[in-house]
Amino acid sequence: MIKEIFTGNILTKFMALVMAVALWLYAINRQTEDLTEVVKLNVSVPEGITVLEQSTEEITVHLRGPQSIIENVEGMIKDRQIQARYIVKESPEGIEDQVKQTVPIAREHLNLPNAVKLVSVYPNKFDILLGKLQQKKLKVNLQKKGEPAIGYVIANEFIFPGEVEVMGPLNTLKEASFVNTIPVDIGGITSEQNRTFPWRIGIDQKVIVKRGDKNLSVPVTCNEDVRVWIQMVEQQETRFLEKIKIKVMRPAEYPYEIKLQDEYANVRVKGPKLVLDKLGAEDVVMYIDVTLLRPPGPYKQPIKCNLPKNVELVDKLPEVHLDIREKMRSLEVK
Repeated sequence: MIKEIFTGNILTKFMALVMAVALWLYAINRQTEDLTEVVKLNVSVPEGITVLEQSTEEITVHLRGPQSIIENVEGMIKDRQIQARYIVKESPEGIEDQVKQTVPIAREHLNLPNAVKLVSVYPNKFDILLGKLQQKKLKVNLQKKGEPAIGYVIANEFIFPGEVEVMGPLNTLKEASFVNTIPVDIGGITSEQNRTFPWRIGIDQKVIVKRGDKNLSVPVTCNEDVRVWIQMVEQQETRFLEKIKIKVMRPAEYPYEIKLQDEYANVRVKGPKLVLDKLGAEDVVMYIDVTLLRPPGPYKQPIKCNLPKNVELVDKLPEVHLDIREKMRSLEVK
Protein backbone atom coordinates (compact mmCIF):
# COMPACT_ATOMS: atom_id res chain seq x y z
CA MET A 1 0.00 0.00 0.00
CA ILE A 2 2.76 2.42 0.98
CA LYS A 3 4.77 1.41 -2.11
CA GLU A 4 1.85 2.21 -4.36
CA ILE A 5 1.55 5.67 -2.83
CA PHE A 6 5.14 6.52 -3.85
CA THR A 7 5.36 4.66 -7.14
CA GLY A 8 1.86 5.06 -8.51
CA ASN A 9 1.04 7.72 -11.11
CA ILE A 10 4.71 8.70 -11.62
CA LEU A 11 3.98 10.54 -14.86
CA THR A 12 1.27 12.61 -13.26
CA LYS A 13 3.51 13.56 -10.36
CA PHE A 14 6.39 14.53 -12.72
CA MET A 15 4.09 16.78 -14.75
CA ALA A 16 2.90 18.44 -11.57
CA LEU A 17 6.52 19.14 -10.57
CA VAL A 18 7.32 20.66 -13.95
CA MET A 19 4.28 22.89 -13.78
CA ALA A 20 5.21 24.00 -10.26
CA VAL A 21 8.71 24.98 -11.37
CA ALA A 22 7.35 26.80 -14.42
CA LEU A 23 4.87 28.70 -12.26
CA TRP A 24 7.69 29.61 -9.87
CA LEU A 25 9.89 30.92 -12.70
CA TYR A 26 6.95 32.79 -14.19
CA ALA A 27 6.22 34.38 -10.82
CA ILE A 28 9.83 35.50 -10.49
CA ASN A 29 9.96 36.96 -13.98
CA ARG A 30 6.68 38.77 -13.40
CA GLN A 31 8.53 40.88 -10.75
CA THR A 32 9.76 43.64 -13.04
CA GLU A 33 12.06 46.44 -11.92
CA ASP A 34 13.19 49.81 -13.34
CA LEU A 35 16.78 51.04 -13.51
CA THR A 36 18.21 54.47 -14.42
CA GLU A 37 21.96 54.61 -15.03
CA VAL A 38 24.60 56.64 -16.89
CA VAL A 39 26.54 54.71 -19.53
CA LYS A 40 29.59 55.61 -21.60
CA LEU A 41 29.04 56.61 -25.24
CA ASN A 42 31.85 55.49 -27.52
CA VAL A 43 32.32 56.42 -31.18
CA SER A 44 34.43 54.17 -33.40
CA VAL A 45 35.84 55.57 -36.64
CA PRO A 46 37.58 53.89 -39.58
CA GLU A 47 41.24 54.48 -40.35
CA GLY A 48 41.84 57.92 -41.88
CA ILE A 49 39.07 59.64 -39.86
CA THR A 50 39.05 61.19 -36.40
CA VAL A 51 36.39 62.67 -34.11
CA LEU A 52 36.99 66.41 -33.77
CA GLU A 53 34.01 67.14 -31.53
CA GLN A 54 31.41 65.02 -29.73
CA SER A 55 28.44 66.71 -28.06
CA THR A 56 28.29 64.17 -25.22
CA GLU A 57 30.35 61.22 -24.01
CA GLU A 58 27.71 59.84 -21.63
CA ILE A 59 23.99 59.10 -21.86
CA THR A 60 21.33 58.35 -19.22
CA VAL A 61 19.25 55.23 -19.87
CA HIS A 62 15.97 54.14 -18.25
CA LEU A 63 15.67 50.34 -18.35
CA ARG A 64 12.96 47.87 -17.32
CA GLY A 65 13.06 44.11 -16.96
CA PRO A 66 12.89 41.11 -14.66
CA GLN A 67 14.32 41.89 -11.23
CA SER A 68 17.04 39.26 -11.39
CA ILE A 69 18.25 40.43 -14.81
CA ILE A 70 18.04 44.14 -13.92
CA GLU A 71 20.23 43.57 -10.87
CA ASN A 72 22.79 41.86 -13.08
CA VAL A 73 22.63 44.66 -15.67
CA GLU A 74 23.25 47.27 -12.96
CA GLY A 75 26.48 45.55 -12.01
CA MET A 76 27.54 45.23 -15.65
CA ILE A 77 27.01 48.96 -16.21
CA LYS A 78 29.13 49.83 -13.17
CA ASP A 79 31.86 47.52 -14.48
CA ARG A 80 31.65 49.22 -17.94
CA GLN A 81 30.63 45.92 -19.54
CA ILE A 82 27.52 47.59 -20.95
CA GLN A 83 28.15 50.74 -23.00
CA ALA A 84 26.69 52.62 -25.91
CA ARG A 85 28.65 52.40 -29.14
CA TYR A 86 28.24 54.06 -32.51
CA ILE A 87 30.32 52.89 -35.48
CA VAL A 88 31.01 55.52 -38.15
CA LYS A 89 30.67 53.98 -41.61
CA GLU A 90 31.83 57.07 -43.46
CA SER A 91 34.82 56.58 -45.77
CA PRO A 92 37.79 59.00 -45.65
CA GLU A 93 37.37 59.47 -49.40
CA GLY A 94 33.87 60.81 -48.73
CA ILE A 95 35.17 63.62 -46.50
CA GLU A 96 36.85 66.59 -48.14
CA ASP A 97 37.84 68.22 -44.86
CA GLN A 98 35.26 67.69 -42.12
CA VAL A 99 31.62 66.68 -41.80
CA LYS A 100 29.04 66.91 -39.01
CA GLN A 101 26.58 64.12 -38.16
CA THR A 102 23.54 63.97 -35.87
CA VAL A 103 23.01 60.43 -34.63
CA PRO A 104 19.74 59.22 -32.96
CA ILE A 105 20.45 56.84 -30.08
CA ALA A 106 18.55 53.55 -30.30
CA ARG A 107 18.57 50.19 -28.56
CA GLU A 108 20.85 48.81 -31.26
CA HIS A 109 23.63 51.01 -29.92
CA LEU A 110 23.47 49.32 -26.48
CA ASN A 111 24.59 45.75 -25.75
CA LEU A 112 21.62 45.01 -23.46
CA PRO A 113 20.22 41.52 -22.70
CA ASN A 114 17.14 40.65 -24.76
CA ALA A 115 14.90 40.56 -21.67
CA VAL A 116 15.67 44.20 -20.83
CA LYS A 117 13.54 46.97 -22.35
CA LEU A 118 14.99 50.41 -23.16
CA VAL A 119 12.26 52.73 -21.86
CA SER A 120 14.01 56.04 -22.62
CA VAL A 121 17.43 57.58 -23.21
CA TYR A 122 18.71 61.11 -22.64
CA PRO A 123 19.87 62.74 -24.73
CA ASN A 124 18.18 60.74 -27.45
CA LYS A 125 20.68 61.97 -30.07
CA PHE A 126 24.18 63.41 -30.24
CA ASP A 127 26.33 65.38 -32.66
CA ILE A 128 29.78 64.43 -33.88
CA LEU A 129 32.17 66.38 -36.06
CA LEU A 130 34.37 64.11 -38.14
CA GLY A 131 37.65 65.22 -39.67
CA LYS A 132 39.84 63.73 -42.35
CA LEU A 133 43.34 62.79 -41.21
CA GLN A 134 46.56 63.75 -42.97
CA GLN A 135 50.29 63.67 -42.29
CA LYS A 136 52.42 66.79 -41.91
CA LYS A 137 55.90 67.65 -40.65
CA LEU A 138 55.85 70.09 -37.74
CA LYS A 139 58.61 71.92 -35.91
CA VAL A 140 59.36 70.50 -32.45
CA ASN A 141 59.06 72.84 -29.46
CA LEU A 142 60.68 71.84 -26.15
CA GLN A 143 58.05 71.95 -23.42
CA LYS A 144 59.55 72.47 -19.95
CA LYS A 145 58.26 72.39 -16.39
CA GLY A 146 59.92 73.50 -13.19
CA GLU A 147 62.80 75.91 -12.70
CA PRO A 148 66.58 75.33 -12.68
CA ALA A 149 68.44 75.42 -9.38
CA ILE A 150 68.88 78.88 -7.90
CA GLY A 151 71.74 80.64 -9.63
CA TYR A 152 71.48 78.67 -12.91
CA VAL A 153 69.81 79.41 -16.24
CA ILE A 154 69.43 77.73 -19.62
CA ALA A 155 71.91 79.19 -22.10
CA ASN A 156 71.04 77.05 -25.14
CA GLU A 157 68.61 74.35 -26.26
CA PHE A 158 69.06 71.97 -29.18
CA ILE A 159 66.57 69.39 -30.46
CA PHE A 160 67.24 66.67 -33.03
CA PRO A 161 65.43 66.13 -35.27
CA GLY A 162 63.97 69.61 -35.36
CA GLU A 163 60.86 68.40 -37.21
CA VAL A 164 58.69 65.30 -36.82
CA GLU A 165 55.83 63.85 -38.84
CA VAL A 166 52.43 63.85 -37.16
CA MET A 167 49.04 62.50 -38.17
CA GLY A 168 46.08 64.72 -37.41
CA PRO A 169 42.91 66.39 -38.69
CA LEU A 170 43.40 68.10 -42.03
CA ASN A 171 41.77 71.36 -40.99
CA THR A 172 43.86 71.57 -37.81
CA LEU A 173 47.23 70.76 -39.35
CA LYS A 174 46.68 73.52 -41.91
CA GLU A 175 46.93 75.98 -39.02
CA ALA A 176 49.51 74.19 -36.84
CA SER A 177 53.18 75.16 -37.14
CA PHE A 178 54.70 73.21 -34.22
CA VAL A 179 54.16 70.31 -31.85
CA ASN A 180 55.39 70.16 -28.25
CA THR A 181 57.51 67.51 -26.63
CA ILE A 182 56.09 65.93 -23.51
CA PRO A 183 56.94 68.20 -20.55
CA VAL A 184 60.61 67.95 -19.56
CA ASP A 185 61.25 68.43 -15.84
CA ILE A 186 64.15 70.88 -15.41
CA GLY A 187 63.41 71.46 -11.73
CA GLY A 188 66.60 71.92 -9.70
CA ILE A 189 69.08 71.10 -12.48
CA THR A 190 72.55 72.70 -12.56
CA SER A 191 75.50 72.73 -14.93
CA GLU A 192 76.28 69.20 -13.70
CA GLN A 193 73.51 67.98 -16.05
CA ASN A 194 75.51 69.21 -19.06
CA ARG A 195 77.33 65.86 -18.95
CA THR A 196 74.12 63.76 -18.96
CA PHE A 197 72.68 65.05 -22.25
CA PRO A 198 71.26 64.16 -24.71
CA TRP A 199 67.91 63.20 -23.19
CA ARG A 200 65.50 61.15 -25.31
CA ILE A 201 62.07 62.77 -25.14
CA GLY A 202 58.68 61.75 -26.58
CA ILE A 203 56.27 63.96 -28.52
CA ASP A 204 53.07 65.26 -26.93
CA GLN A 205 50.12 63.70 -28.75
CA LYS A 206 48.27 66.95 -29.38
CA VAL A 207 48.69 70.30 -31.10
CA ILE A 208 47.42 73.70 -30.00
CA VAL A 209 45.70 75.99 -32.50
CA LYS A 210 44.14 79.39 -31.90
CA ARG A 211 40.43 79.78 -32.63
CA GLY A 212 39.32 83.33 -31.96
CA ASP A 213 40.50 84.19 -28.45
CA LYS A 214 40.76 80.55 -27.36
CA ASN A 215 43.47 77.92 -27.69
CA LEU A 216 42.08 74.61 -28.93
CA SER A 217 43.85 71.33 -28.11
CA VAL A 218 43.48 68.75 -30.88
CA PRO A 219 44.71 65.12 -30.59
CA VAL A 220 47.35 63.98 -33.09
CA THR A 221 49.54 60.90 -33.46
CA CYS A 222 53.33 60.90 -33.63
CA ASN A 223 55.45 57.75 -33.31
CA GLU A 224 58.80 59.57 -33.20
CA ASP A 225 60.88 60.88 -30.33
CA VAL A 226 63.69 63.44 -30.23
CA ARG A 227 67.02 63.95 -28.52
CA VAL A 228 67.44 67.09 -26.43
CA TRP A 229 70.57 68.97 -25.36
CA ILE A 230 70.28 71.76 -22.76
CA GLN A 231 73.28 73.92 -21.82
CA MET A 232 73.07 75.07 -18.21
CA VAL A 233 75.23 77.98 -17.03
CA GLU A 234 75.54 80.03 -13.88
CA GLN A 235 73.14 82.95 -13.89
CA GLN A 236 74.94 86.27 -14.43
CA GLU A 237 73.86 89.41 -12.58
CA THR A 238 75.13 92.89 -11.82
CA ARG A 239 75.45 94.57 -8.44
CA PHE A 240 76.11 98.17 -7.40
CA LEU A 241 78.36 98.70 -4.37
CA GLU A 242 78.50 102.13 -2.76
CA LYS A 243 81.14 103.98 -0.75
CA ILE A 244 84.05 101.60 -1.03
CA LYS A 245 87.05 103.01 0.86
CA ILE A 246 89.95 103.89 -1.47
CA LYS A 247 93.25 102.63 -0.13
CA VAL A 248 96.55 104.37 -0.80
CA MET A 249 99.42 102.06 -1.79
CA ARG A 250 102.89 103.49 -0.94
CA PRO A 251 106.29 102.32 0.31
CA ALA A 252 106.79 101.87 4.03
CA GLU A 253 109.16 104.86 4.30
CA TYR A 254 107.21 107.11 1.96
CA PRO A 255 108.16 110.67 3.07
CA TYR A 256 105.12 112.53 1.77
CA GLU A 257 101.56 113.16 2.93
CA ILE A 258 98.66 112.26 0.63
CA LYS A 259 95.30 114.03 0.73
CA LEU A 260 92.46 112.54 -1.38
CA GLN A 261 89.67 114.76 -2.63
CA ASP A 262 87.25 111.78 -2.41
CA GLU A 263 88.11 108.91 -0.10
CA TYR A 264 85.26 106.67 -1.29
CA ALA A 265 84.02 105.45 -4.67
CA ASN A 266 81.14 103.43 -6.09
CA VAL A 267 81.54 100.40 -8.32
CA ARG A 268 79.25 98.24 -10.50
CA VAL A 269 80.31 94.62 -10.93
CA LYS A 270 78.96 91.56 -12.72
CA GLY A 271 79.36 87.83 -12.17
CA PRO A 272 77.57 84.62 -11.14
CA LYS A 273 74.51 85.26 -9.00
CA LEU A 274 75.65 82.75 -6.38
CA VAL A 275 78.92 84.69 -5.98
CA LEU A 276 77.35 88.16 -6.01
CA ASP A 277 74.76 87.15 -3.39
CA LYS A 278 77.64 86.60 -0.95
CA LEU A 279 79.75 89.56 -2.09
CA GLY A 280 80.41 92.26 0.53
CA ALA A 281 82.21 95.60 0.47
CA GLU A 282 85.16 93.97 2.25
CA ASP A 283 85.62 91.65 -0.77
CA VAL A 284 86.28 94.58 -3.12
CA VAL A 285 89.67 96.30 -2.82
CA MET A 286 89.92 99.76 -4.45
CA TYR A 287 93.25 101.55 -4.37
CA ILE A 288 95.63 104.04 -5.97
CA ASP A 289 99.40 103.65 -6.20
CA VAL A 290 101.39 106.80 -5.27
CA THR A 291 104.84 105.16 -5.12
CA LEU A 292 106.26 107.26 -7.98
CA LEU A 293 104.59 110.55 -7.04
CA ARG A 294 106.57 113.49 -5.70
CA PRO A 295 105.46 116.93 -4.64
CA PRO A 296 104.24 119.34 -5.67
CA GLY A 297 100.72 118.28 -6.62
CA PRO A 298 97.88 118.12 -7.39
CA TYR A 299 97.66 114.78 -9.26
CA LYS A 300 94.96 112.64 -10.89
CA GLN A 301 95.41 108.93 -10.39
CA PRO A 302 93.35 106.07 -11.84
CA ILE A 303 91.56 103.86 -9.30
CA LYS A 304 92.50 100.20 -9.48
CA CYS A 305 90.38 97.33 -8.21
CA ASN A 306 90.93 93.78 -7.01
CA LEU A 307 87.84 91.55 -7.31
CA PRO A 308 87.00 87.93 -6.39
CA LYS A 309 87.36 85.22 -9.02
CA ASN A 310 84.75 85.34 -11.84
CA VAL A 311 83.68 88.87 -10.86
CA GLU A 312 84.50 91.79 -13.16
CA LEU A 313 83.84 95.49 -13.54
CA VAL A 314 80.90 96.76 -15.57
CA ASP A 315 81.93 100.42 -15.82
CA LYS A 316 85.33 102.07 -16.06
CA LEU A 317 86.52 103.38 -12.70
CA PRO A 318 87.03 107.15 -12.32
CA GLU A 319 90.25 108.93 -11.49
CA VAL A 320 90.81 110.35 -8.04
CA HIS A 321 92.19 113.85 -7.34
CA LEU A 322 94.88 114.12 -4.70
CA ASP A 323 97.40 116.52 -3.19
CA ILE A 324 100.93 115.54 -2.15
CA ARG A 325 103.15 117.46 0.19
CA GLU A 326 106.16 117.15 2.45
CA LYS A 327 105.47 115.75 5.90
CA MET A 328 105.53 118.33 8.64
CA ARG A 329 108.55 117.75 10.92
CA SER A 330 108.01 118.12 14.65
CA LEU A 331 110.12 120.87 16.31
CA GLU A 332 112.86 119.34 18.40
CA VAL A 333 112.56 120.45 22.05
CA LYS A 334 115.90 121.41 23.65
